[in-house]
Amino acid sequence: MAINQVQPMNIFTASELTDARDFLAEADILVTDVKSLFFNKGDFTTADRLKDIQDHLASEIGAVERLIYFYALHNYLI
Repeated sequence: MAINQVQPMNIFTASELTDARDFLAEADILVTDVKSLFFNKGDFTTADRLKDIQDHLASEIGAVERLIYFYALHNYLI
């Protein structure tokens, strides 16, 4: 019988999660600014694509915020 080795999970610290959230928020601001430039130039196709990217960033920000919340909750309960 073979024994399987368990790989350690990537466990992030609260600081790393906060840094990730800040990075995503900055990316969201950048995409907003670039989207405005393309919209003002009349390039609606690119502006729409940037809106899709912005929606994806918002989803990722929400996911990281949930991780931060559960990390804080877990540490509070321990």
